[in-house]
Amino acid sequence: MKKTLVIILSIIGILLIITIGFFIYIKINFLNKNEIKDIIIKDTKLNVEEIFFDSIDLELENNKYEVEFYYNNIKYEYQIDAKNGRIIFNDFKINEHNNDQQIQNQNNNELTQEDAKNIALKDANINKDNAVFTEVKKDYDNNRLVYDIEFIYENFEYNYEIDAKTGEITSYDKDYLR
Repeated sequence: MKKTLVIILSIIGILLIITIGFFIYIKINFLNKNEIKDIIIKDTKLNVEEIFFDSIDLELENNKYEVEFYYNNIKYEYQIDAKNGRIIFNDFKINEHNNDQQIQNQNNNELTQEDAKNIALKDANINKDNAVFTEVKKDYDNNRLVYDIEFIYENFEYNYEIDAKTGEITSYDKDYLR
């Protein structure tokens, strides 16, 4: 009985030492979540009060943080090297949030984000103030520039794909959220 208790306590002790060692390793070798937030705030040039951080997940197998945040009810993603803070990927475009980009889009005969959002809202017959946008981004689909738009209204999630040149709705989906 005493021998079994000694073995169990030894195993618990070893596991405790391994766990503490792992946390020390993480603390020494990886940036913390506040440092990751600071990198994003510096990159986006936004005030910390303007951003809602939804998730900041450390992916140990890739040594990177995957971050999702909302700005103006639009969801954005970042991937940041967990060791040196280098931005690997982001879908936040500073120019999309100022008038220069809207002028450039109009000169290229492209819709603005606001135009695309309004087309989706009009099609869904929803007032802009009642919708919560979770994603608005440009993407290529079959070599065609489109806006991928997702928003939530009441208990439904709406997904639209809108041609960035013509304003044509190329796909639409409405799912009930449980």
